[in-house]
Amino acid sequence: MCSSDLAVRGVVAVKAAPYRVTSGVVIGENLIAVADHTLRRKDNLPIELADGTQAVASILGRDRSIDIAILKAEGVRLNPLTAADPASLKSGSLAVVVGLTTDAGPSASVGIVGAAGGARRTWRSGTLDHFFRLDMNLYPSQSGAAVVDAHGRLIGMATPGLLRHAAVAVPPVTLNRVAQELLQEGRIRHGYLGVGLQPVTIPEHLRAKLGNIPESGLIVLSVASDSPAQQADLQLGDILISLDKNHLTSIDELQAILRGDIVGRSVSALLIRGGEPVEAQIVVSQRVKEN
Repeated sequence: MCSSDLAVRGVVAVKAAPYRVTSGVVIGENLIAVADHTLRRKDNLPIELADGTQAVASILGRDRSIDIAILKAEGVRLNPLTAADPASLKSGSLAVVVGLTTDAGPSASVGIVGAAGGARRTWRSGTLDHFFRLDMNLYPSQSGAAVVDAHGRLIGMATPGLLRHAAVAVPPVTLNRVAQELLQEGRIRHGYLGVGLQPVTIPEHLRAKLGNIPESGLIVLSVASDSPAQQADLQLGDILISLDKNHLTSIDELQAILRGDIVGRSVSALLIRGGEPVEAQIVVSQRVKEN
């Protein structure tokens, strides 16, 4: 049996909008991952399995930073695919995208993994645990489809929404991480400091004086009133060097740190103030705007 025959068992068709059907990948007995950008409905999403079984799903939550929405299916038991070993995937590895529509049935596109690598941040400041760029064209209904290897094992969920000129496969470990946080917390948590920041180069004489610090940091341009930053006494002109022992050279790096279980914790921040190192403790709060 070929990989596409095996994979279609782990794919569903999703009525994502009144006139649009897209694909979704089964990641649990009642959980489905879809490409977030395809969803136009807010609840009661009709779904259909490859054997014609129909059901309804609701949106458990979404993480737009990696173009993922997780659906919870009602009244039907789903069969997730076995995940491929990320270490086995290299540039040139065979990849098959398997989607499903309600009218034409399964669809398949064959290509290769154009690039494979470790963790990668997206342009929306999300994090992919592994990076797999796909060298193939996707049909519109294949956004959210399963990407499988030659043995039908899941490489990830296909989406064209994270790169300008190519699709990527969001790996199973990332899909499951998002689903577990939604199940445990009911939302994707994003931390809030209450500061306006801008990258700045640290002068060489300061780096020589202070020792093991990076070439750049984030200068504080504003501090919101009654914010975690104000309560920790951060001041205009401070240069934020690290947070929770992670060096910071860009806003993207900071946004990647301010996710998940850092919310509610007291973390150490290393600053440069007046040419001298200063350490502060900041209790990271929950960003008000939810996904």
